[in-house]
Amino acid sequence: MAHFQQSEIWQHVASGGLYTVIAHGQREDDLTPVTIYKSLWDGAIWVRPTSEFEDGRFINIAVDEVTDCRPEGQRT
Repeated sequence: MAHFQQSEIWQHVASGGLYTVIAHGQREDDLTPVTIYKSLWDGAIWVRPTSEFEDGRFINIAVDEVTDCRPEGQRT
Protein backbone atom coordinates (compact mmCIF):
# COMPACT_ATOMS: atom_id res chain seq x y z
CA MET A 1 0.00 0.00 0.00
CA ALA A 2 1.38 3.42 -0.96
CA HIS A 3 2.03 5.88 1.83
CA PHE A 4 0.28 9.23 1.22
CA GLN A 5 2.48 12.26 1.81
CA GLN A 6 0.70 15.54 2.42
CA SER A 7 2.14 18.59 0.76
CA GLU A 8 2.87 21.71 2.76
CA ILE A 9 0.22 23.69 0.86
CA TRP A 10 -3.35 24.04 2.10
CA GLN A 11 -6.14 25.86 0.27
CA HIS A 12 -9.04 27.53 2.06
CA VAL A 13 -12.08 26.25 0.19
CA ALA A 14 -14.22 29.39 0.52
CA SER A 15 -11.60 32.02 -0.39
CA GLY A 16 -9.14 29.99 -2.44
CA GLY A 17 -6.27 31.41 -0.34
CA LEU A 18 -3.14 29.29 0.01
CA TYR A 19 -1.45 28.62 3.33
CA THR A 20 1.26 26.57 4.98
CA VAL A 21 0.96 25.19 8.51
CA ILE A 22 3.77 26.55 10.67
CA ALA A 23 2.89 25.07 14.07
CA HIS A 24 0.34 23.34 16.25
CA GLY A 25 -0.46 24.53 19.75
CA GLN A 26 -3.14 24.91 22.40
CA ARG A 27 -5.31 27.78 23.54
CA GLU A 28 -4.20 28.87 26.98
CA ASP A 29 -7.65 29.20 28.53
CA ASP A 30 -9.12 25.80 27.68
CA LEU A 31 -6.26 23.82 26.03
CA THR A 32 -8.16 23.52 22.73
CA PRO A 33 -5.75 22.27 20.04
CA VAL A 34 -5.06 24.98 17.45
CA THR A 35 -3.40 25.10 14.05
CA ILE A 36 -1.17 28.08 13.28
CA TYR A 37 -0.79 28.80 9.59
CA LYS A 38 0.70 31.43 7.29
CA SER A 39 -0.68 32.97 4.10
CA LEU A 40 1.54 32.36 1.08
CA TRP A 41 0.21 35.58 -0.43
CA ASP A 42 0.83 38.24 2.21
CA GLY A 43 2.55 36.39 5.06
CA ALA A 44 -0.31 36.97 7.51
CA ILE A 45 -0.35 34.52 10.43
CA TRP A 46 -3.66 32.90 11.35
CA VAL A 47 -4.79 30.66 14.21
CA ARG A 48 -7.92 28.54 14.40
CA PRO A 49 -9.05 25.46 16.30
CA THR A 50 -7.57 22.36 14.70
CA SER A 51 -11.07 20.86 14.52
CA GLU A 52 -12.06 23.70 12.16
CA PHE A 53 -8.88 23.40 10.10
CA GLU A 54 -9.55 19.69 9.59
CA ASP A 55 -13.33 19.80 9.01
CA GLY A 56 -13.16 20.39 5.26
CA ARG A 57 -12.61 24.16 5.27
CA PHE A 58 -9.08 23.50 3.98
CA ILE A 59 -7.84 20.99 1.44
CA ASN A 60 -4.29 19.76 1.03
CA ILE A 61 -3.10 20.38 -2.52
CA ALA A 62 -0.05 19.25 -4.44
CA VAL A 63 2.69 21.83 -4.79
CA ASP A 64 2.59 21.52 -8.59
CA GLU A 65 -1.10 22.56 -8.56
CA VAL A 66 -0.17 26.05 -7.30
CA THR A 67 -0.15 28.63 -10.07
CA ASP A 68 -1.06 31.80 -8.15
CA CYS A 69 -0.86 32.41 -4.38
CA ARG A 70 -3.39 35.25 -4.35
CA PRO A 71 -6.88 34.59 -2.94
CA GLU A 72 -9.39 34.06 -5.76
CA GLY A 73 -10.97 37.50 -5.29
CA GLN A 74 -7.59 39.16 -6.00
CA ARG A 75 -6.66 37.16 -9.11
CA THR A 76 -7.06 38.83 -12.48
